[in-house]
Amino acid sequence: MEIIYRRPKKAPSINEIDNSTNSSSGSTKRNGGGSSLRSKHNARPGNPYTAASQTTTTDIILFRSIQILLAIAVFWFLSLIISVDSPTTANNDGLRGSGSASITTSLDPKEIANARDHISKIREDFYTRYGGKSEALDMLKRGLRTFESEKAAAKNMGSVRSIADRYLRSIIRFEEKQSSSASHQAEFVMAFGGYSVTVGRGNHFEQSYPFVMEKILAPILALPPLGVKLVVRNSAIGGIPSFPYGWCLPNFLGEDADAVSWDYGMNEGNGASGLESYVRQALQMPKSPPMFILLDMKQPRLDLLQKYVNMGFLTDPVALGGRDAVNKKLLQLPEEDKPLGLQKWDEWGAPKGAPGQSPWHPKKMEHELMGWMMAMHMIDAVEAALNVMEEDANWRENVLQRNLSLGGMLPAPVTNVGNTGALSILQGAPSNDDSSKWHMNRVSCRTSFLPNMFGNLNSIIESGVTKDEDDMLQSREDSLFNGGWVMDVGKVERETKVKVQKYGGLGYIDMKTALYGIPSSGTLKLWLPYELSATNPVQSTGDVIAATYFNSVVICEVNEKRGDKECNMLSDLAYEVGNVAVEKAGVTQLKGVASYLKKDICVRLDIPKDAKLSTKGSDFGLPVAVTITRSDVTRENGACSISHVIWEHNVV
Repeated sequence: MEIIYRRPKKAPSINEIDNSTNSSSGSTKRNGGGSSLRSKHNARPGNPYTAASQTTTTDIILFRSIQILLAIAVFWFLSLIISVDSPTTANNDGLRGSGSASITTSLDPKEIANARDHISKIREDFYTRYGGKSEALDMLKRGLRTFESEKAAAKNMGSVRSIADRYLRSIIRFEEKQSSSASHQAEFVMAFGGYSVTVGRGNHFEQSYPFVMEKILAPILALPPLGVKLVVRNSAIGGIPSFPYGWCLPNFLGEDADAVSWDYGMNEGNGASGLESYVRQALQMPKSPPMFILLDMKQPRLDLLQKYVNMGFLTDPVALGGRDAVNKKLLQLPEEDKPLGLQKWDEWGAPKGAPGQSPWHPKKMEHELMGWMMAMHMIDAVEAALNVMEEDANWRENVLQRNLSLGGMLPAPVTNVGNTGALSILQGAPSNDDSSKWHMNRVSCRTSFLPNMFGNLNSIIESGVTKDEDDMLQSREDSLFNGGWVMDVGKVERETKVKVQKYGGLGYIDMKTALYGIPSSGTLKLWLPYELSATNPVQSTGDVIAATYFNSVVICEVNEKRGDKECNMLSDLAYEVGNVAVEKAGVTQLKGVASYLKKDICVRLDIPKDAKLSTKGSDFGLPVAVTITRSDVTRENGACSISHVIWEHNVV
C-alpha cells in the first residue's frame, strides 16, 4: 500500500492578506479622484500657500483633508509594522502566545475521511492479529495502563486527548518556525530510554518494541491533514541503572523529545524512588512535561505516576506491560490455531545462541505485542486530533491556551532519597517561601556511553588522556596506559560485543565506553563550563568563589563488577575542584539510586570554600582533577574508570 503525503498549501499570512487588501483599496482611492485633483492644480499653477496665489476656501479645505488622510494612513501603516515585529511571549515548549491563531487552513473532508479509513484498517489488523476484537481489546486493557485525573476528565482532557494536543502543538511549532527550519514537516519525537529489554536483547535491534510501534504509527501520523513525521529514538543501553542515565536525558534522548520512557524495573526492585528522580529530571526538559512511558507494571511505580497526574505535573503517562497481557489459554492452543500475533511466541528474533537470549528478555513476538499496544494508544490520539481539527475552527489558539507550562516548578517529593547523599541533584530543593513548591537547579552532563546525541565526555577533557585510534573492541596493551587515561571498554562489555559481532552486530548501537586509568596514567584534568546565563558575568576569576556558581559535582564509573580488588572511587582517588583538594569528608558515595547489581557507582564532590573558577575566552568554568592514589590498582583486578561527569549549577 503506497501512502501519498500531500502537504497542505501554506495559507497566506495575516500580513500578506492585509497588505494585499490595503494596496488594492489604496490604489483605487488615489486613481479614482486623483485625476480631477491634478487637473485643478494644473489649471492653477503655483503654491496655494503663497500670498500671490488666488486660492479659494474650498481648495484649502480640500488640501487640508488630503493632509489629514495621509497622516492617518502613515500612522496606521507604522502601527501595523510595530504589531507584526513586536515579540510575543514564548512558553517552555517553544510556542508563542496566540500568534499562530491567525494561521488558517481549510480542511479537505476527503483527507479526514482517508485518515479515518486508514485508522480503521489498522484497528482491524490489530483485532485479527490478537484473536478478534473482544480478545484484542481485553489484551490492550491488561497490557496498557493510562492515568486519569478527575479534574482532567471533567474538562474532557484525558490521556488520549492530551496526546492529541501534543500532535497539534507539533504542527503549530512547525508553522511558526517553517521559514528557519531545515525540516519540511512537523515532527513528533518519541525517545526511549532504558536497558536491555528496550534495546531488544536476544533479537535484532530493529525488532524492539519502539521500532515495531514506529512502523505502525508513522504512516498514519504522516497522512494529511496532520502531516506529522514520527521520529523514534531507541537510546536504551544494556545493563545500566536509571542513574546516572537520568541526569543525562537531553544527551541520550535529545532536547526535542516529546515523549520519554523508563525501563529499569529489573534492577531496582519494587521501589519508586529511582523512577521519581527520573521523572523529575524529565520535567526539566524543554518540552515539559513530556509524555512519560513506563515499561513496568509494579504497583508502587503505578501509584507514583498516578500521584503526579493528580498533582497536575504529568498529563498523559502510560504504563506498558508485555506477556502478562496475553490470555494464557490462547498460548496453549495448537500452533496453527493461535492468533497470528501469538504464533512463534517462544522464538527469538536473532539466530539461536545470540547474546541476550535469557528468560527475562522478551522474545520477538512479545516485542511486537508491546509495539502494537503502544501504537493503538497513539492512534487513538491521532483520531482525537482529527476530531479537534474538524470540530474547532480555532483549534490552534485553543490548543495553545491548554498548553501546560510548569515554569520549572516541582511538587514536594513522594519518595525519600535523603539518605543518598545527593538530594538536590536528584529531587531538587524546596522554595524559600513555600515548602510545597520545589525547584531543581540546572544539571549538565558529559558522558562516554553510547548512543548520545551531544555532550561527549571528550569535550571537557583538558589533559591526561592517551589518544588511541584502534577499534574499541580490540584489547589494549598495558603500556598504553602509562602516561594517560585511555578510552576503553571493560572485559565483560568487550566479550559481549565480540559475541554479537559473530551474528552481524544485530543492529545494536549501545556501548559502555569509559576512561580507564591506573596509577601510572597520571592526573586527569577536566574543565566544566558554567552553562547558565549569569546575571553578573565573570570578568576576572581571581576572587570569584566557585561555590557561587556551582553547587556540586558528581563523577560516575562504568557499571561493571570486577571483584574485591577493583578501584574504589571513594578511597582510591583524590579529587581537586577549583584547584583545591577536596577533603575526604567532602567526597560522598551516592547510595541506592545510582547503583547496579548492589554496587554504588557515583560519588558526589563538595565545592571547597576556596575553590576558584577559570576562564576560556568569554566562558568561565570549574577545573576538576582526578588522581589515582592507591599504588596497586591494576587493569587485571579492575582499573579506575570514569564514564559520566555531572555538575549542578547555581542560579546567579
